[in-house]
Amino acid sequence: MKRIIVFLVLSMPFVCLAEAYQSTLLVQTGKLRESDLIVRTITDLESSKICLAFYVRTTGTSPVLSCYDAQGGFASNINQVGHFKEGNLVVRKMKDTINDVSCLVAYVSTPGTSPSIDCYKSRKAAKDDLVRSGHLREGDLDIYRVMDADSTKTCLVGYVTIGGTAPSLICYDSKPGGEGGLVQNSHLREGDLIVRKIVDRSNGKECLVTYVSTEGTSPSIYCSDGVASNQPKPRLEAPVPENPTP
Repeated sequence: MKRIIVFLVLSMPFVCLAEAYQSTLLVQTGKLRESDLIVRTITDLESSKICLAFYVRTTGTSPVLSCYDAQGGFASNINQVGHFKEGNLVVRKMKDTINDVSCLVAYVSTPGTSPSIDCYKSRKAAKDDLVRSGHLREGDLDIYRVMDADSTKTCLVGYVTIGGTAPSLICYDSKPGGEGGLVQNSHLREGDLIVRKIVDRSNGKECLVTYVSTEGTSPSIYCSDGVASNQPKPRLEAPVPENPTP
Protein backbone atom coordinates (compact mmCIF):
# COMPACT_ATOMS: atom_id res chain seq x y z
CA MET A 1 0.00 0.00 0.00
CA LYS A 2 2.81 2.41 0.91
CA ARG A 3 4.53 1.67 -2.40
CA ILE A 4 1.35 2.62 -4.30
CA ILE A 5 1.04 5.94 -2.43
CA VAL A 6 4.69 6.78 -3.07
CA PHE A 7 4.25 5.99 -6.78
CA LEU A 8 1.22 8.30 -7.05
CA VAL A 9 3.03 11.17 -5.34
CA LEU A 10 6.06 10.81 -7.58
CA SER A 11 3.89 10.72 -10.72
CA MET A 12 1.98 13.96 -9.96
CA PRO A 13 4.57 16.33 -11.57
CA PHE A 14 4.43 14.26 -14.76
CA VAL A 15 0.63 14.54 -14.81
CA CYS A 16 0.89 18.35 -14.51
CA LEU A 17 3.37 18.46 -17.38
CA ALA A 18 0.86 16.63 -19.59
CA GLU A 19 -1.68 19.52 -19.53
CA ALA A 20 -2.44 21.42 -22.73
CA TYR A 21 -0.29 24.44 -23.61
CA GLN A 22 -1.98 27.74 -22.71
CA SER A 23 -1.14 31.00 -24.44
CA THR A 24 -1.97 34.55 -23.43
CA LEU A 25 -4.16 36.05 -26.17
CA LEU A 26 -5.26 39.21 -24.29
CA VAL A 27 -2.65 41.90 -23.76
CA GLN A 28 -2.75 45.55 -22.73
CA THR A 29 -1.29 47.61 -25.56
CA GLY A 30 -1.98 51.14 -24.33
CA LYS A 31 -3.25 53.39 -21.56
CA LEU A 32 -4.62 56.93 -21.47
CA ARG A 33 -5.54 59.02 -18.45
CA GLU A 34 -7.59 62.21 -18.66
CA SER A 35 -8.15 63.61 -15.16
CA ASP A 36 -10.09 60.85 -13.32
CA LEU A 37 -11.01 58.90 -16.48
CA ILE A 38 -8.85 55.89 -17.41
CA VAL A 39 -8.86 54.28 -20.86
CA ARG A 40 -6.98 51.00 -21.30
CA THR A 41 -6.44 49.46 -24.73
CA ILE A 42 -6.81 45.67 -24.67
CA THR A 43 -5.84 43.72 -27.79
CA ASP A 44 -7.36 40.30 -28.50
CA LEU A 45 -4.73 38.59 -30.65
CA GLU A 46 -6.99 35.64 -31.45
CA SER A 47 -9.91 37.59 -32.97
CA SER A 48 -7.93 40.64 -34.20
CA LYS A 49 -9.98 42.97 -32.04
CA ILE A 50 -9.00 46.13 -30.21
CA CYS A 51 -11.05 46.82 -27.09
CA LEU A 52 -11.22 50.04 -25.11
CA ALA A 53 -12.01 49.73 -21.41
CA PHE A 54 -13.24 52.93 -19.74
CA TYR A 55 -13.56 53.48 -16.00
CA VAL A 56 -13.59 56.34 -13.50
CA ARG A 57 -11.10 56.39 -10.62
CA THR A 58 -13.70 56.49 -7.84
CA THR A 59 -14.83 53.91 -5.28
CA GLY A 60 -17.49 51.46 -6.40
CA THR A 61 -17.11 52.30 -10.08
CA SER A 62 -17.93 49.89 -12.93
CA PRO A 63 -16.03 49.75 -16.24
CA VAL A 64 -17.53 49.69 -19.74
CA LEU A 65 -16.01 48.09 -22.83
CA SER A 66 -16.21 48.65 -26.60
CA CYS A 67 -14.41 46.57 -29.26
CA TYR A 68 -13.71 47.00 -32.98
CA ASP A 69 -11.67 45.36 -35.74
CA ALA A 70 -7.95 46.17 -35.93
CA GLN A 71 -7.29 47.79 -39.32
CA GLY A 72 -3.57 47.19 -39.84
CA GLY A 73 -1.74 44.92 -37.45
CA PHE A 74 -2.62 45.67 -33.86
CA ALA A 75 -1.53 49.31 -33.66
CA SER A 76 -3.70 51.98 -32.05
CA ASN A 77 -3.29 55.60 -31.01
CA ILE A 78 -5.91 56.92 -28.56
CA ASN A 79 -6.12 60.63 -27.85
CA GLN A 80 -8.65 63.06 -26.42
CA VAL A 81 -9.75 65.44 -29.18
CA GLY A 82 -12.61 67.30 -27.49
CA HIS A 83 -14.44 67.70 -24.18
CA PHE A 84 -16.75 69.88 -22.10
CA LYS A 85 -17.85 70.03 -18.46
CA GLU A 86 -21.24 71.12 -17.13
CA GLY A 87 -21.52 70.97 -13.34
CA ASN A 88 -20.66 67.39 -12.32
CA LEU A 89 -21.15 66.09 -15.85
CA VAL A 90 -18.07 65.51 -18.03
CA VAL A 91 -18.20 64.56 -21.73
CA ARG A 92 -14.99 63.57 -23.53
CA LYS A 93 -14.32 62.53 -27.12
CA MET A 94 -11.59 59.90 -27.59
CA LYS A 95 -10.28 59.04 -31.05
CA ASP A 96 -8.19 56.16 -32.37
CA THR A 97 -6.46 57.88 -35.29
CA ILE A 98 -5.02 54.64 -36.67
CA ASN A 99 -8.26 52.63 -36.78
CA ASP A 100 -10.57 55.63 -37.46
CA VAL A 101 -12.84 55.07 -34.46
CA SER A 102 -14.23 57.77 -32.16
CA CYS A 103 -15.85 57.26 -28.76
CA LEU A 104 -17.97 59.73 -26.84
CA VAL A 105 -17.73 59.21 -23.07
CA ALA A 106 -20.03 60.76 -20.45
CA TYR A 107 -19.50 60.37 -16.70
CA VAL A 108 -19.61 62.09 -13.31
CA SER A 109 -16.87 61.87 -10.69
CA THR A 110 -18.97 60.47 -7.86
CA PRO A 111 -18.59 57.16 -5.97
CA GLY A 112 -20.47 54.19 -7.41
CA THR A 113 -20.80 55.64 -10.89
CA SER A 114 -19.80 54.26 -14.28
CA PRO A 115 -19.21 55.98 -17.63
CA SER A 116 -21.55 55.74 -20.60
CA ILE A 117 -19.96 55.39 -24.05
CA ASP A 118 -20.85 55.21 -27.73
CA CYS A 119 -18.18 54.35 -30.33
CA TYR A 120 -18.51 54.77 -34.09
CA LYS A 121 -16.45 55.17 -37.27
CA SER A 122 -14.74 58.50 -37.87
CA ARG A 123 -12.59 60.14 -40.53
CA LYS A 124 -8.85 60.81 -40.54
CA ALA A 125 -8.83 64.47 -41.59
CA ALA A 126 -11.85 66.10 -40.04
CA LYS A 127 -12.91 68.64 -37.45
CA ASP A 128 -12.90 66.98 -34.05
CA ASP A 129 -14.62 69.64 -31.97
CA LEU A 130 -17.71 68.82 -29.93
CA VAL A 131 -20.53 71.36 -30.30
CA ARG A 132 -23.27 71.68 -27.67
CA SER A 133 -26.29 72.42 -29.80
CA GLY A 134 -29.10 72.11 -27.28
CA HIS A 135 -29.99 71.75 -23.60
CA LEU A 136 -33.31 70.88 -21.98
CA ARG A 137 -34.16 70.67 -18.27
CA GLU A 138 -37.37 69.01 -17.15
CA GLY A 139 -37.70 68.46 -13.41
CA ASP A 140 -34.48 66.81 -12.20
CA LEU A 141 -33.55 65.58 -15.70
CA ASP A 142 -31.01 67.37 -17.91
CA ILE A 143 -30.69 66.49 -21.61
CA TYR A 144 -27.71 67.78 -23.58
CA ARG A 145 -27.48 67.57 -27.37
CA VAL A 146 -23.91 67.28 -28.67
CA MET A 147 -22.89 67.38 -32.33
CA ASP A 148 -19.81 65.55 -33.63
CA ALA A 149 -19.17 67.02 -37.09
CA ASP A 150 -16.27 64.62 -37.67
CA SER A 151 -18.60 61.63 -37.90
CA THR A 152 -21.86 63.50 -38.69
CA LYS A 153 -23.28 62.19 -35.42
CA THR A 154 -25.62 63.75 -32.89
CA CYS A 155 -25.55 62.46 -29.32
CA LEU A 156 -27.97 62.95 -26.44
CA VAL A 157 -26.64 62.83 -22.90
CA GLY A 158 -29.20 62.29 -20.13
CA TYR A 159 -28.33 63.12 -16.53
CA VAL A 160 -30.42 63.12 -13.35
CA THR A 161 -29.27 65.74 -10.84
CA ILE A 162 -29.40 63.48 -7.77
CA GLY A 163 -26.42 62.21 -5.76
CA GLY A 164 -24.62 59.10 -7.01
CA THR A 165 -26.29 59.07 -10.41
CA ALA A 166 -24.67 58.08 -13.70
CA PRO A 167 -25.41 59.62 -17.12
CA SER A 168 -26.70 57.83 -20.20
CA LEU A 169 -25.65 58.43 -23.79
CA ILE A 170 -27.05 57.62 -27.22
CA CYS A 171 -25.80 58.68 -30.68
CA TYR A 172 -27.44 58.68 -34.11
CA ASP A 173 -26.80 60.09 -37.59
CA SER A 174 -27.20 63.84 -37.95
CA LYS A 175 -29.75 65.11 -40.45
CA PRO A 176 -28.22 67.55 -42.98
CA GLY A 177 -29.75 71.01 -42.84
CA GLY A 178 -32.02 70.15 -39.92
CA GLU A 179 -33.30 72.97 -37.72
CA GLY A 180 -34.98 73.02 -34.32
CA GLY A 181 -34.25 72.44 -30.67
CA LEU A 182 -35.11 69.91 -27.97
CA VAL A 183 -38.64 69.87 -26.59
CA GLN A 184 -40.63 67.65 -24.26
CA ASN A 185 -44.06 66.95 -25.68
CA SER A 186 -45.30 64.34 -23.20
CA HIS A 187 -44.47 62.74 -19.86
CA LEU A 188 -45.73 60.07 -17.49
CA ARG A 189 -45.25 59.46 -13.78
CA GLU A 190 -46.30 56.23 -12.09
CA GLY A 191 -45.08 55.88 -8.52
CA ASP A 192 -41.31 56.47 -8.56
CA LEU A 193 -41.01 55.88 -12.32
CA ILE A 194 -40.81 58.85 -14.68
CA VAL A 195 -40.94 58.65 -18.48
CA ARG A 196 -40.40 61.74 -20.62
CA LYS A 197 -40.78 61.99 -24.40
CA ILE A 198 -38.11 64.28 -25.84
CA VAL A 199 -38.18 65.39 -29.47
CA ASP A 200 -35.02 66.40 -31.35
CA ARG A 201 -36.60 68.52 -34.05
CA SER A 202 -33.45 69.14 -36.09
CA ASN A 203 -32.86 65.39 -36.61
CA GLY A 204 -36.45 64.12 -36.61
CA LYS A 205 -35.92 61.88 -33.57
CA GLU A 206 -38.35 61.02 -30.78
CA CYS A 207 -36.68 59.73 -27.62
CA LEU A 208 -38.17 58.17 -24.50
CA VAL A 209 -36.16 58.84 -21.36
CA THR A 210 -37.00 56.89 -18.21
CA TYR A 211 -35.58 57.11 -14.68
CA VAL A 212 -36.48 57.14 -11.01
CA SER A 213 -35.81 60.07 -8.68
CA THR A 214 -33.59 58.23 -6.20
CA GLU A 215 -29.88 58.34 -5.41
CA GLY A 216 -27.69 56.06 -7.50
CA THR A 217 -30.07 56.03 -10.47
CA SER A 218 -29.26 56.56 -14.12
CA PRO A 219 -31.65 57.28 -16.99
CA SER A 220 -32.27 55.01 -19.96
CA ILE A 221 -32.78 56.48 -23.44
CA TYR A 222 -34.50 54.95 -26.47
CA CYS A 223 -34.74 56.91 -29.75
CA SER A 224 -36.62 56.30 -32.98
CA ASP A 225 -37.48 58.23 -36.13
CA GLY A 226 -40.32 60.65 -35.57
CA VAL A 227 -43.37 61.06 -37.78
CA ALA A 228 -42.78 63.86 -40.27
CA SER A 229 -45.16 66.76 -39.72
CA ASN A 230 -45.51 67.37 -43.48
CA GLN A 231 -46.47 63.76 -44.23
CA PRO A 232 -49.81 63.74 -46.07
CA LYS A 233 -52.69 62.35 -44.08
CA PRO A 234 -54.71 59.48 -45.60
CA ARG A 235 -57.96 60.49 -47.27
CA LEU A 236 -61.16 59.16 -45.78
CA GLU A 237 -63.72 58.19 -48.39
CA ALA A 238 -67.27 56.95 -47.95
CA PRO A 239 -67.60 53.20 -48.64
CA VAL A 240 -69.26 52.20 -51.92
CA PRO A 241 -72.19 49.80 -51.48
CA GLU A 242 -71.73 46.40 -53.11
CA ASN A 243 -75.18 46.37 -54.79
CA PRO A 244 -76.25 49.95 -55.46
CA THR A 245 -79.95 50.45 -56.09
CA PRO A 246 -80.92 51.71 -59.55
